[in-house]
Amino acid sequence: MGEIKMRMNTTRGDRWPKLAMSGSVLLCLVGTPGIAWAQDQARLNEKPGEIVVTAQKREELLSDVPLPVSAVGGGDLITQNQTKLQEFFATVPGVNLQFQNNRSQLAIRGITTGPVSGNPVVGYTIDDAPFGGATSQGGLFGSAPDLDPSELARVEVLRGPQGTLYGAASMGGLVKYVTVKPDLDALGGSLAGGLSWIKESGEVGYNLRGALNVPVSDTFAVRASGFTRKEAGYIDNVRTGESDVNSSRVSGGRLAARWEPTASFSLDLSALYQLRNIYGSSNVDTTTGSFYQQTDMPGTGRSRSETQLYTATINADLGAVDLTSITSYSRANSFDNLDFSASPLVVAAPVFPTLFPGQTDLGDLFYQEYNVGKWTHETRLAGTVGESIDWIVGGFYTNEDGDYSLDNAAIDPVSGQPQGVPIDDGTGPQLGTIIVWRDTIKFEEYAAFANIDLRLSEQFDIQLGGRYSRNDQSMDHNDWFQVDPYPAPAFPSTNQPEASGSAFTYQVSPRFKPSPDHMIYARVASGYRPGGPNAICGPLALPSEVPCEFKPDKTVNYELGAKGDLANGALSYEVSLFTIDWKDIQIVQVLDVFVYNGNAGKARSRGLELSLTARPTDGLTLSGWYSYIDATLREAVVDANFFAREGDRLPFSSEHSGRLSIDYAFSPSATVDARIGGSATYVGERLGEFVPFEGVYDLRQVYPGYTQFDLYASATMGRFTLSAFVQNLTNKHGVIGGGFWNQTSYNANWFTYAQPRSIGFNAEVAF
Repeated sequence: MGEIKMRMNTTRGDRWPKLAMSGSVLLCLVGTPGIAWAQDQARLNEKPGEIVVTAQKREELLSDVPLPVSAVGGGDLITQNQTKLQEFFATVPGVNLQFQNNRSQLAIRGITTGPVSGNPVVGYTIDDAPFGGATSQGGLFGSAPDLDPSELARVEVLRGPQGTLYGAASMGGLVKYVTVKPDLDALGGSLAGGLSWIKESGEVGYNLRGALNVPVSDTFAVRASGFTRKEAGYIDNVRTGESDVNSSRVSGGRLAARWEPTASFSLDLSALYQLRNIYGSSNVDTTTGSFYQQTDMPGTGRSRSETQLYTATINADLGAVDLTSITSYSRANSFDNLDFSASPLVVAAPVFPTLFPGQTDLGDLFYQEYNVGKWTHETRLAGTVGESIDWIVGGFYTNEDGDYSLDNAAIDPVSGQPQGVPIDDGTGPQLGTIIVWRDTIKFEEYAAFANIDLRLSEQFDIQLGGRYSRNDQSMDHNDWFQVDPYPAPAFPSTNQPEASGSAFTYQVSPRFKPSPDHMIYARVASGYRPGGPNAICGPLALPSEVPCEFKPDKTVNYELGAKGDLANGALSYEVSLFTIDWKDIQIVQVLDVFVYNGNAGKARSRGLELSLTARPTDGLTLSGWYSYIDATLREAVVDANFFAREGDRLPFSSEHSGRLSIDYAFSPSATVDARIGGSATYVGERLGEFVPFEGVYDLRQVYPGYTQFDLYASATMGRFTLSAFVQNLTNKHGVIGGGFWNQTSYNANWFTYAQPRSIGFNAEVAF
């Protein structure tokens, strides 16, 4: 298992030159950017083939957005078989993926200290409606929604803090899912299906998709879609004898309606549902000597997630102003069965109940459940003063109810049946073992924002503004400790901590366009994530100085970038230099048998992102990007429960990463349009989570770099399209999670690898 290694961490000096940004910084209110320039609107009409995005809550060409955005269409995701979004995120500049317990955890530009450290650092929206919890208790530890691409018009990834436009939890960046809208003009739809095979799997994967768009009248249309897919497993459990344990099934659908009675009013309604069942973990135990075997306890590794989202969007032209109103309700329900047998928190309690002769090797099962229900509403008004000023003002409200539950049981390693609870024999450092944990948390936030867009000339404008947010949180916590040997009564404890906070976020974005094909921009933007309550604190904690509330943390991004086209579009470029200052970092700390959140000092992420696209001949596109990220702590963190030195790299971020791709579209005959392509994606070396104390500092996990090669091809004949793909052509065993002190598994020998080589095909007919 030579691809796993550990190494001594060393403190690096300040090697990155300070980012100098010329010009004055103007302080004013910022919210959402203003109405596009007239020349931008003209470009939208002149370049219909270029990607249009809504990163700034208005339609504009990707090349005109004064911030770094990556976007890909849902159809391209299906063609390349990137049906699981973690496969797409691994191809985005500045984004690193840590995949554990069947969840995708994102780090954008290195802004993270681990998947369970504080509240989420990356925000998610579906059609501009915030999705997922703002707190770790209800937010699934910040995991990315894994939506099937069949109903996605595109996915946009915004890099850097987006707090002014999108509020809390977007201090590292934002992912926008944009769905396909009903069409008032055309009756049509599609049917699609495909098969896939994964190396080492004895199963065949499949997918079925369908969509129908019906214009009911000239002013009303409905779109309905559904899908189901089976993802084959490829990992065998040598303990239980089961094969292909990590298979999964995902099904869902969407119903959308659009009513447009006049040119000045529209109402969009949408209901989305998705259910994902994963039947076993993707853990690989390196002690087996295989990349395709695990030793998880029976009955563990199972997970399930249910996603619901209901939205209503109104757009109205009121004459002097434009009104936009978005109301949504989302619901996310998930659970995991985790094998916690090798956790240091369990090993420290060495005695398990022995209920029959000779039983000495009981396992430990953690059943975790996360649920969050979220109401949101945003109303904004936009208008114009003269010919040089655009403005926008608005308000936002969210009310979130989340709950987290944990049940801890000792299990028989043969049958998986519960055998009581793990307890302490009195010789270890623990006072007992938590066997039941229940949290409910309420999160409420109000925000107001405003924006002004000053067009100082035909070539130069400035966006300025800010957002004020206020949140209040309350928690009801209950747990039960097992101290005496089971089945003696457990010891209960309760707590009702509260937290509140406010934040002002801002952005200043001057933009200069020397010509319609070139843009230079600067950006100063801030983001934050709220603090929150700690479940066990004060008198309930030993020592009692554990705080009942941890503070919010904040980021400020300073960026200089340029985008443009050369040689009449034959070559496109995008480059950005950035530095992000991060203070009051939220970190997770361990106390006896539970974890709590605290705040550390400062960190900084600095880097360079460069993207180039060449179109040397008709149909041929060559693309590549390179990302350099130097994300490190600026202050050491040394206490009884957390240890890191100044200059240590933040977890999961690659210092160097890049991607090269080729796409060739051609017509072999008058009735056939074909496309072939491939890519090579390099994910650089990453470090795992920070360690709990100095004595294990040298064992901080190292994830080696790797390169993955993918191929795809498609042919369209009228309304019929056939596509094929090969993913991970060389069957590279890239490490994407696990290892020493991974706080979602705690087993130093368990790792998650990139999916083995996969091949398949899809067929689609449009009507």
